[in-house]
Amino acid sequence: MSDFKNFYEKYHASRFLPKKIIDEKNFTYKHIISVLDKFCKDRDVLDVGSGVGTIDFYLASKEKNVTGIEISEKAIDISQKSLRVFNLKGRVKFICGDFLKLKFRRTFSFVICSEVLEHLKDDNAAIKKILNLVKKDGLVMITVPSKNAPLIKFGVIKKFDERSGHLRRYYLDDLKHLIEKNRFKVIFSKKTEGILRNSLFVFKFGRLIIRVANRFGFISDIITFLDDISLNLFGESQIIIIATK
Repeated sequence: MSDFKNFYEKYHASRFLPKKIIDEKNFTYKHIISVLDKFCKDRDVLDVGSGVGTIDFYLASKEKNVTGIEISEKAIDISQKSLRVFNLKGRVKFICGDFLKLKFRRTFSFVICSEVLEHLKDDNAAIKKILNLVKKDGLVMITVPSKNAPLIKFGVIKKFDERSGHLRRYYLDDLKHLIEKNRFKVIFSKKTEGILRNSLFVFKFGRLIIRVANRFGFISDIITFLDDISLNLFGESQIIIIATK
């Protein structure tokens, strides 16, 4: 087993079967879902690095046909069990393998590459591969951690990045350059996640707060309101981009 695959088997070792499909109010995926709802109109979707299928099940519940690719066998096992629990067979298909090594016989209208590029040694090769998988005039959504994150400035995020398998972070302009030099056109970009929200995901004390926010929409709304203020004051921790072929 490669070191890369072994890392993600360990990363997903403590994951549990989700109890329900997320919705638009979910705190963890709030920003990603809002962008997907705006741009993912076609039914034919590929999710590169699908994890335990959280985004895929959401899209499938919106009548999208989704193919998820994930290198971790543990994550795929959870995804397959969830697929049966949520009764979405025929809507979602999961493939276990290394995205860069897999061969495809088809293209997709919408490709998701969320929180993946920062884990890959060759992010340029990943963009090139995605280019070949998107239909003409199709769209790609890419999300990555920002190099402008306030917690970087305070010197407290290095261990989190190491624990999460992050090889790098990106400035918005650098990410745009990487995408556009591979013949994509960026049509939308968004800086998200201020220091408040980012701290909840980085530090252990935030886990309980996230669970509460995911359960109670008004808590999520309050945190998001305060985080938007911190975003304007201190900068973003995440970047979201939509590009077209």
